[in-house]
Amino acid sequence: MTEADRGRAGPHISGGTGRMRFVLRRARATKGLLLAATGVALVATVALTGLAAYNRDVVDSGTRNVLATATAEERSILVRASAGRTEQALRERDGALRERVAADLAGLPARVSTAGYAAGRQLRGDTGDAVADRSGATYASVMFLDDLPEHARLVSGTWPSAGARPVQTAIAEVAAVTLRVGVGDRIPITDGLSGTVTEVVVTGVFAPVDPDAAYWRLAPETTVGSLPQAATYGPMTVSRDDFVTHFLANSSAGWLVEPDLAGVGPNALDRLADAADRITTSTPAEAGLGESAVASSDLVALVHRLQQATLVGRSALVTPMLLVVVLGGYALLLVAILLTEHRRGETALLRARGAARWQLAGLTAREATLVVLPAVLLAPPLVLALLGLADRVPGLAAVSFRPTPSGDPLVWLVTGLAAAGCAVAMIGPSLRRGDSYVAELASRSRPSRRGLVQRAGVDILLVGLALLGWYQLSRYSSPLSRSRGGELGVDPLLAAAPTIGVLAGAVLALRLLPPLVRLAERWLDRRPWTGVLLGTWQAGRRPHAGPVLLLALAVAVGTLAWSLAGTSQRSLDDQAAHRVGADLRLTEVKGSAPDDRADQLADLPGAGSVLPVWREPVRLGSGVEPATMLAMDAEAATSVLRLRPDLAGGSTDRLLGGLAAARAQAPQTLLPVGTRRLTGQLRTRSDVDNGTRIRHDVVLADARGEYHRLTLGTTGWDGEPLRFSVELPAGDEPWRLAGFTTDTFAGPRLSLDWRLSNLRASPDSTTGTPVELAGPWQLVDRAGTAAASTVSGTTLAGRYERDVSVGWQVRDIPMQLAVTTAAGTERVPVVATGAALDLLHVDVGAQTRLFLGGGEVDVVVVDRVAGLPGDVADAALLVDLPSLRDRLFHERGIVRAPQEWWVAARPGAAAQVATAAAALGELAVLDRQDVADELARDPFGVGARGALFVAAVAAVLLAAVGVAVDVSATARRRARELAVLHTLGAGHRLVARSLLAEQSFLAGMGVLVGLAVGVAVAATMAPLVILTASADRPDPPPLLSVDWPPVLGTGIGLLALALAFSAAVSVSVRRRLTAAHLRAGEDQ
Repeated sequence: MTEADRGRAGPHISGGTGRMRFVLRRARATKGLLLAATGVALVATVALTGLAAYNRDVVDSGTRNVLATATAEERSILVRASAGRTEQALRERDGALRERVAADLAGLPARVSTAGYAAGRQLRGDTGDAVADRSGATYASVMFLDDLPEHARLVSGTWPSAGARPVQTAIAEVAAVTLRVGVGDRIPITDGLSGTVTEVVVTGVFAPVDPDAAYWRLAPETTVGSLPQAATYGPMTVSRDDFVTHFLANSSAGWLVEPDLAGVGPNALDRLADAADRITTSTPAEAGLGESAVASSDLVALVHRLQQATLVGRSALVTPMLLVVVLGGYALLLVAILLTEHRRGETALLRARGAARWQLAGLTAREATLVVLPAVLLAPPLVLALLGLADRVPGLAAVSFRPTPSGDPLVWLVTGLAAAGCAVAMIGPSLRRGDSYVAELASRSRPSRRGLVQRAGVDILLVGLALLGWYQLSRYSSPLSRSRGGELGVDPLLAAAPTIGVLAGAVLALRLLPPLVRLAERWLDRRPWTGVLLGTWQAGRRPHAGPVLLLALAVAVGTLAWSLAGTSQRSLDDQAAHRVGADLRLTEVKGSAPDDRADQLADLPGAGSVLPVWREPVRLGSGVEPATMLAMDAEAATSVLRLRPDLAGGSTDRLLGGLAAARAQAPQTLLPVGTRRLTGQLRTRSDVDNGTRIRHDVVLADARGEYHRLTLGTTGWDGEPLRFSVELPAGDEPWRLAGFTTDTFAGPRLSLDWRLSNLRASPDSTTGTPVELAGPWQLVDRAGTAAASTVSGTTLAGRYERDVSVGWQVRDIPMQLAVTTAAGTERVPVVATGAALDLLHVDVGAQTRLFLGGGEVDVVVVDRVAGLPGDVADAALLVDLPSLRDRLFHERGIVRAPQEWWVAARPGAAAQVATAAAALGELAVLDRQDVADELARDPFGVGARGALFVAAVAAVLLAAVGVAVDVSATARRRARELAVLHTLGAGHRLVARSLLAEQSFLAGMGVLVGLAVGVAVAATMAPLVILTASADRPDPPPLLSVDWPPVLGTGIGLLALALAFSAAVSVSVRRRLTAAHLRAGEDQ
């Protein structure tokens, strides 16, 4: 603005119309800066408004996802009570409970299913592979289930009919396999109290349609065949009428309440939680079910989980929004400062002519209104349009976006707040107390080397806040914290810690600028680079906090955003690997694998290594805390097990190598190479004979160490010979003879002579060669009782005696013997988690005795780990399977088939292996990549990564605008002094090179500082702010992952952009110098 313009401006400041004309006139004079400010305000407002609307959709979509994936316990309420002594009592209790539940739910739709449970019903005779309890008894889970045909499918047979003789029953498939019964078989069931025997006939075998359905809480044994920690097998379902007639005595009843959660909003969920609380506490008593009634439900926990998930979704928004606020606010502040500096002389002249401070502030406020008005008008429609297109972005498809019309209150509210913040940033620099006109000119010619932030010590304060935030975050391991009342909420300091860290690091780094400039000057002083030296000197004589800090913040924001996203993605992959344990985890649906399963899996296309695994819950210490045992071949696991090295103490191979080195082995008899047939003769003799046949098996070990049982036949009790000839499975590797098993039912007092003779091995149907049974042999039972056997060449003989105290009603109990070689003295090696060691009250190197795999074994703890993969409890044991397998058989005669198979697929072939494994049938397939994809589709995770991407893009745009404005303003501000240099003899090229060198030095410093600060903040805080949807830390804990391509791309891109702007300004230096010569002295 010329002096004449300033003179004409004075009289028009007082009137409203005149003030507006004056504002427009001032705006035209600085339209470049104001357009830049408008762009920054628009970008910041669109980013903040978009993030708010986007997060709302993320939370809504995440809530629906949590409801869809809720467990059966979270979706239902189970009530258990006595069924009453009569049919009428059962009917009255059923009706009373249904009425009370309907009243408690107050109109919320729900379905109630009823079940009845018989008590103390024992199974007699042959029970197949069922394991009796310590007293030798095996029980039947007899019940009726309402609406069973709607939730189960018949594998064979028909559903039971009421009133038939004998009583008809349908049995679950897994229990039928364990008990070795099928359609048409009759099962005698004895009342343990009265001794009454009720015979039932199997008319159908069923399997659940959806094993995860809440309905099966009424019969949890359906999927595994038996009740946990009990010798009760079933369910065996009968009609309600037959149940009342034959099994009502001492029975209990169960009711399952399943509320319809589809479309239930937050308010209705709160009411549902209150109703569930009443049903689980007071409703059973009010319905007259008696004091023994028990109700259980995790529905209240589901509501709390939804609240936590909502908090997680909102906390994930805090960091990107704060990053945009900081960067957008600073970019606007920088433009406002440049605008204020550009008008310092003009503003001082206006004050000298009588303009009051409030008048000048009013002019700035009107000007700020013009700047933010486009953002207010354009941001809402732009946000809605962008959200409408978000579904087409592959990474955001998991979030169900539901853009609302342009009248959405949230969009307009955030837009208004963002615009107001932009306006405040524009007005702020103009509110400082002004100096005289002469003082303003003097300050322009002699600027301070230290910025206002440094002079006020704000950078030190920010560092203190950042350190406090990091300390608190590392202590709580989450940006969420609980209030004094126990309510979970977002802690402002913890949630803002990464942003404060970025800001503090960038501001603190500015203190390094002056010494770095001096070092550069000393180094350049010995070089013939006059232009570069001049540019470096210019960079050092002014504070330049603006462009350096802006670039540092932009690059740090981008680095932090990309690092958070990369760390989150890596955490998802780590969680998937930790949950599955291998590329694929295959679980036997029926609980145990068929004999040829290993060969089937080895032949799968794309399969690499196949690892058999035993899994079972174990009791450690008091047994209150849950614990898990995983048993696998430690030597073969090195190529299959996915255990992160940091959890294994630094090296998974070292951990597994130590476990394999401590392996306990048992002696076995190696059969001749090429053996395909075993022949021999077996006799059993006893002083009692209950008429039950005695079954005999031979146990062989293959090259992998897996045990295979081959049936030899049956004998009686009178010494009749069993001449057997058994064909061995095909295979190239030689077989090893591990021993023999003998199974039958006999009385609690027993003496049995067992004798094997003329054992021979042959490659075909010929006589073959004798098998020398060298070494000490023994007879062992499941209790671990051992009796020595005599060996003479191919003959093996032993005597087994028992005298067991049982109830007076028990006549026959299982007798399960094994004839094996004597095991060594080595202990089974195990690796334990810290939680398991705490429960056992032992440390590494300790020796103890644990119940593993069906029997007690001596173990030694060889190492500890922070955690084990495979979806196990915190307290877990990793056991060497060959050691445990040998000990259980040679000391207790236990032969078990694997329950799981862990598979390492060849690169890119996991999906092919999973498809082929599923086609085998009876296998539940868990694919690591599928689990990772499912975790990646979680709306809360997708929302967090999408918000960080928005923050990174906004950082680039805001920095680009700010850098362009600063480069242009610097060239304009330096025009006069560069003109003086040109007058003194400096050429246009020298002046242009000095200007380019100055901007390159500052831009390079800003980018390097931003990279350093971003990586440092990400390394210290990124793993601490990542949460699961349930507000828990991920398992395993996240590790930093810097996504270098976008990080470096952001830094190099902004540096190139700054250099491009500087080059463009340098090209026009001749014109700027000429204009500066013509305006020389205008302010004098």
